[in-house]
Amino acid sequence: MNMFFRKCFIIILVMISNNLFAQTNLNTNTDTLSNKAGFLWEISGNGLTKKSYLFGTCHGDGYNFTKEEIFKFKGLADVFQKADVIGFESTMEPKPKHNKAADMLFYKWIRNPDPKYLMPRGIYYKRLCDSLAEFREIDKYLADKMFDTEYWKKKPSYWVSRIALSEFVKQRAGIQMVDKVLYNEAIKTKAKIIALDDDAVQLSLLHLSMNVGNGLDTVSLKKQVNILYICIHALNLMPDHPFQELTNLYLENDYYKMESYFDKSPIPESKEEKEILVRDRNKKWVPIIEKNISNHACLFAFGCRHMMGEYSIIKMLRDQGYTVKPV
Repeated sequence: MNMFFRKCFIIILVMISNNLFAQTNLNTNTDTLSNKAGFLWEISGNGLTKKSYLFGTCHGDGYNFTKEEIFKFKGLADVFQKADVIGFESTMEPKPKHNKAADMLFYKWIRNPDPKYLMPRGIYYKRLCDSLAEFREIDKYLADKMFDTEYWKKKPSYWVSRIALSEFVKQRAGIQMVDKVLYNEAIKTKAKIIALDDDAVQLSLLHLSMNVGNGLDTVSLKKQVNILYICIHALNLMPDHPFQELTNLYLENDYYKMESYFDKSPIPESKEEKEILVRDRNKKWVPIIEKNISNHACLFAFGCRHMMGEYSIIKMLRDQGYTVKPV
């Protein structure tokens, strides 16, 4: 069970930025390898006798991807059929014990939030809002859509996390993510399927995701309310499928446009979050990838964010002496 609520939070904030502020042009990256790269990247060199590949996926967008759409990506169908090993972030098989642990953690977070999320006595949302109209919009949304008439007992930072999680679950319900489409096809092949993360890592990601509002505790309650209002107001203005822009961008198969899209987030990830969500996991993945590509033709499919930025899998593999380039 993959739960990348922090990614969804960033996506929501990007969508909010697009709706409420002037949209900037996407940057052009002039990588010496190519100024037009997709999400399939080849690994070679460093003594390898077989080529292996990385493929960036998209999850948390609420769109039902089809195998026809995914296998239109340049080179993917051919690579997929030739792979001896196919790796995903998790195996996606039902895991009752793991799911129960995740459900218990989530239930506890909903029913008994950490005391740090409780609103100080004598502080009220109505007084923190800039206008009565803003208060009424927050009040209606939290009471009607978050089903909590006593929302005022919790800080705005808590509700930012809850809203991000709620939108994530809503967009993922019954949805065929890219990862799931590929997994369903992989189990039909003779390839060995492996997981890059173990259950403990997945649970730690859930725990981190449920504390995504922690960063807001560094600002005043008034500022927190302002950010909460911006989130709610933007969501109220959004269509039923708010991530359509992300889906369209992904289906363009343009690595650099997607990287620029995520970089537009008005509230960037903290250094700690980047380390936990991306760097630390990528560091654990690299030895697994190296072990398998040493004598197998492999395909590793995971969220495209892991292929971007200073802690990217691409950079880490290049640092180990491999040639990694877009197909």
